[in-house]
Amino acid sequence: MKSRVKVNVGLRVSSILVLVSIWWVAALWMNDTEVLPGPVLIGKTIASNLVSLGPEGHSAYFHIGITLFRIAVTFAAAMVAGIGIGLTMGLRKVFESSLLALIPLALTMPTILMVFLAVLWFGYSEVGSLVAVMAVVTPFVAVNMYEGAKAMDKSLVDMAKSFKAKKGMLIRKVYIPQLMPYIFSAFRFAFGMAWKIVALAETFGIKFGIGYMFFFWFEQFSMEQVLAWIILFVILMLILEHGVIARIESRAFAWRPEHSQ
Repeated sequence: MKSRVKVNVGLRVSSILVLVSIWWVAALWMNDTEVLPGPVLIGKTIASNLVSLGPEGHSAYFHIGITLFRIAVTFAAAMVAGIGIGLTMGLRKVFESSLLALIPLALTMPTILMVFLAVLWFGYSEVGSLVAVMAVVTPFVAVNMYEGAKAMDKSLVDMAKSFKAKKGMLIRKVYIPQLMPYIFSAFRFAFGMAWKIVALAETFGIKFGIGYMFFFWFEQFSMEQVLAWIILFVILMLILEHGVIARIESRAFAWRPEHSQ
């Protein structure tokens, strides 16, 4: 198990190093920092941004904190709504018949158009980003949970009911274990979509945040700062994805053979 983990980590690190090397070679070949700054220069810019105040007197940590807060709120709201809708559809025929025709309509809405609509309806506000994320992410989560509910082993549910298991125990011991793979699948997708949409909404005009800084430096024609904020954002999301979400998932599925060996 440990050797497999080392191999996986080694492959991931190697792929990142290859990508950075390609970037470094491309920057040397272009030899124009106004078009493509190299990784060393971007690293220095990120370090400088983290220790000094930026535009309007706010630090990088201020913008990072606001973006992470928006991601957390919108992600949680979309997950709760999506899980509730999906399970209701999977367990209640009336809701399945009613919503099954509406979900595909929501799935076809392009992300960028939903952000535009949210801005037009709610202006450059926190509500707009919340609506945009929920409108795009919730249907995907709902479909995932609906499939999970339909795939549950009904014999286990019937057996638990025959033994007069209470509703709380039924949910904890029968429903949740069977739904965990679908929950984590929806979890990963919802997280990935939430941070992209929040960044997009901030870029279009929501005050403060990492996306706001993208656009600020874009207007200043500073490719160095634009890339620095983009790379910083990607690094933060990778840390959350592989350092937090992946660990939670690994613990949740520790009982599986591939995790216990």
